[in-house]
Amino acid sequence: MRRAARARQGAEALRPLQLAALLLALGACRRALVEPRGEIAGAWLREPERASGFELRADGTLALLNRPDESGLAWNLSHGELVLSLNDSAHVDSHVVRMTLARLDADALELAGDDARFAGAYARGHAERVRGVLTYRERMALPPDAHVEVELSRAGDGPVALSVFAARSQVPIGFELSVPASPSEPGRYTLLARISDRERILWVTPDPVPVTPESEGEPILLRAAR
Repeated sequence: MRRAARARQGAEALRPLQLAALLLALGACRRALVEPRGEIAGAWLREPERASGFELRADGTLALLNRPDESGLAWNLSHGELVLSLNDSAHVDSHVVRMTLARLDADALELAGDDARFAGAYARGHAERVRGVLTYRERMALPPDAHVEVELSRAGDGPVALSVFAARSQVPIGFELSVPASPSEPGRYTLLARISDRERILWVTPDPVPVTPESEGEPILLRAAR
C-alpha cells in the first residue's frame, strides 16, 4: 500500500513538469510558425540573373517583379509552404501556387515544388513601387463585376509589371506595382490602365502615361472606351 501511495505521489509530482514541458514545446512550435513570416517578407530576385522575382509585402499582398504575364495578389506561409495567389488578364479569378520552403536565410531563399515558374534559389533584393489612382469624369457607377488592369512598361524593355484586381469601390481607385530597384540605372516608365467588366472594356487610358517610382503623381484620367 505504501509503495502504491508513493507511486501515486510521484506521478502527481511529475504532472506539473510534464505540463510545463508541453507548454514550452507548443511555444517553440508557435515561434517556428510565426517568426519566418517576418524574415521572408521583402523582395526576392531569382538566381543567378537577379532580374526577376517577387515582393512579399508586409501587409500580405504579393507583387511579381519583371514578370508581366501574371499579376500577384496575396501570399501566406502555411505549414512550411509559401502560398501565392495569382491571376492574369485572361483569368481574373485567382489561383493558388504552393511551394515548399526549402531554405530561408537572411539573404537567401530556396523554394521547391513542381511549378518551375517559382522553384529555385533567390537572393534578397530591393523593390521600388509605382503608386497612383485611376478616375474618370462620367457620373456612372462601376458594375459589380468590374475589374482593373494596370500594365507598367520600361523604356527599352517593354512591359515589366502587371496588376489585375477586382474594383471593390467606385473611383478613384488606387493601384500599386513593384519593379526591382536600380539606383545606378533609373528607368523611364509608362503605364496603361483600363477598367472592364466580364464582356467589354469600359474605361481606358488613351495614351501611355509617364510615371516615376516612389513618387505620388497626379490622378490618371481614363476615357470611356468606344
